[in-house]
Amino acid sequence: MLVFSGLFAGYGSVPVLHELRGTIRPGTFTALIGPNGSGKSTFLRALSGLLPYKGNLKLDGRELSRIPRRELGRLVGVVPQQVRMAAPFSVYEAIALGRLPHQGLTTRPSAEDERLILDAASRTDLERLLFHVVTRLSGGETQRVLLATVLAQDPLIFLLDEPSSALDPYQTVKVFSLLRRMADKGKTVVAAVHDVNLAVAFADVFLGMKSG
Repeated sequence: MLVFSGLFAGYGSVPVLHELRGTIRPGTFTALIGPNGSGKSTFLRALSGLLPYKGNLKLDGRELSRIPRRELGRLVGVVPQQVRMAAPFSVYEAIALGRLPHQGLTTRPSAEDERLILDAASRTDLERLLFHVVTRLSGGETQRVLLATVLAQDPLIFLLDEPSSALDPYQTVKVFSLLRRMADKGKTVVAAVHDVNLAVAFADVFLGMKSG
């Protein structure tokens, strides 16, 4: 469970979030809705531990900022919006990065790692691209690789920033259906969504944001 109160966050001296208060319960799909610039991405970055904040933000009763980074990497997975990959990894290698919080940099992947990597590729329709170089993928394919990486990570909490922004309608519905199933299995899913009609079909809870 994520509980926040008096939550402020921003960039340098520029505040974005202003005294947010609320609860995000496990096993729910929460959609963040609101106009561009309302603070959705900033809120997700605060929830992920990637952005300093003021106030209270607790994960299962523990202040998020005090959870060790490696442990946080096992608990929280983040899918950013339309990130271009610069390193010439194969799709398989990129998805395998999701297993790093569970192993060392020099540890060979276990049979369980291999299973999770291939399962993540299957659930995102990437099996035929496993040995393609990520720098040569389309925007939609890259977005699916980012999602597959987090699926392989197998965290308790999924934070996604516009997860369908580069996808065609078929893949969009498939991704949202996958996120719905993850929530039904007890995972916590929080996604910034620009298509409210799409979110209505899949989300349990809506947090409307305006001006932080």
